[in-house]
Amino acid sequence: MKNILILLLVACLPAISQQKLVLNIAESSVHWKGKMWLGNDSHDGTIRFSNGSMTVDKTGKITAASFEIDMNTIRTEGARPDNDGLAEHLKSEDFFAVKRFPKAYFVATQIDKTVVPNNYNVQGNLTIKGVQKLISFSAKILASPTGTKAGAEATLFRSWWGVSYKAPDFLSSLKNDLIAEEVPIKLNLVFVK
Repeated sequence: MKNILILLLVACLPAISQQKLVLNIAESSVHWKGKMWLGNDSHDGTIRFSNGSMTVDKTGKITAASFEIDMNTIRTEGARPDNDGLAEHLKSEDFFAVKRFPKAYFVATQIDKTVVPNNYNVQGNLTIKGVQKLISFSAKILASPTGTKAGAEATLFRSWWGVSYKAPDFLSSLKNDLIAEEVPIKLNLVFVK
């Protein structure tokens, strides 16, 4: 009996030494910017998370991070507010097909601290429209006694996930060619203990 208790204690030690931080979805978001290939016309907006977490070991090393993004929360802001119909168009089959793919997911596969204080290199799998691609980006992560804040910027290439204007004819297909392939995003993340 004593040996069984010791084995159970040893098996539980890794879990005890890990701390899971939960993403505060009310204060966290993804900011995106869509641009035209030529000219200065652009669209800005946000997408919200539906959940997420980050795990930290007793030494402060980040051992895991994952997020679920609610694609139904796509919003436009700035010069193109939601009332112009752009957000609904982005949710349609023309772009993100949100009815079929209501969630996007990110699961970190590697998180390495750099020589710059609070800076990390992050690599992980981003799944959009059911398509998984490996991406990497730099992040700044600041821990405090009450939680952790993180910020990151990355550039996504929309064709990797098949996000393109589904044009019914040649003339309309030119619209897709006018949209820039690169989509810069900014992550604002707040984790609580």
